[in-house]
Amino acid sequence: MNQLSSKVYKSIALLFFLLLGVNGCKDDYVSVVPYVYVDMSINPTNFIEFNIPGGSYYFGNHGYGGIIIFRDLADSSNPFLAFDATCTYEVSTTCRVVADGTGLAKCPCCGSQYILFGGNGSPTKGPAIEPLKQYRTNYSTGRITVRN
Repeated sequence: MNQLSSKVYKSIALLFFLLLGVNGCKDDYVSVVPYVYVDMSINPTNFIEFNIPGGSYYFGNHGYGGIIIFRDLADSSNPFLAFDATCTYEVSTTCRVVADGTGLAKCPCCGSQYILFGGNGSPTKGPAIEPLKQYRTNYSTGRITVRN
């Protein structure tokens, strides 16, 4: 009887971890930054800031609070990242984070600081606890496209 109950417990534990793993794969994160449709395409050769890794440029007429396109360190086929410039603590179209050329973006209103290198926009200094809203980018045929 002990062998049977041991197998049942192991099976239940395995099923629990499998269900937990499947549930963890869902992409259901919803940013505190309101949704705004984004579909932009730019030619990076028109912006000197994109010539070196760590360079960024702010596009104020896109996204909720404008979009920061950032050239990551990775010299890959898609080296560009795009983040909404809205601070996730001071959610407002008037309070925008500013990339400082070091791979960080800072909020002038609350003092939160976010890291842009590596691609996730995580806060490195509070009070913000959520990452910057990130948009999908694609770099092909000499153009950067940014979309939701």
